[in-house]
Amino acid sequence: MKVFIYLALIFIFLSACSSETSTPEDEIKNYIESGKLATENRSHSDLAELISEQYHDQKGWDKKRIKNMARAYFLTHQNIYLLIKIDSINFQNENSAFVVLHVAMAGTAINDLNSLSRLRARVYKFELQLLKNDSWMLQQAKWETANLNDMF
Repeated sequence: MKVFIYLALIFIFLSACSSETSTPEDEIKNYIESGKLATENRSHSDLAELISEQYHDQKGWDKKRIKNMARAYFLTHQNIYLLIKIDSINFQNENSAFVVLHVAMAGTAINDLNSLSRLRARVYKFELQLLKNDSWMLQQAKWETANLNDMF
């Protein structure tokens, strides 16, 4: 058992030493992946951790309203699967980014783009304003329904 723990510690140490510094673009891709996992796991609290306390949007929604909307959606949808296509990541400066992405949502696993039409997936276009203090956080968002063709 001690050997296993020792080997695990060595592996963790070597992994930490050999990992490359991630780029800001990689950080944002990881942020988006975290949002995807929180949504697919139906965790409104994990999703809320990705939203700034100062969040606001054109509809007048704040972080609390987004969290409540997510909670209600998760209660009414047992299975949520997402397929995300990042259209663009534009940096205004090192701590501010504007992201445009399309998200296909379905109640069945989305294996690839070809399966979208069979699954009756809903597609949305999101425009996200992200700000970075210690980590990237959602500051503002706009979304609208989109066409299935926007995923290709």
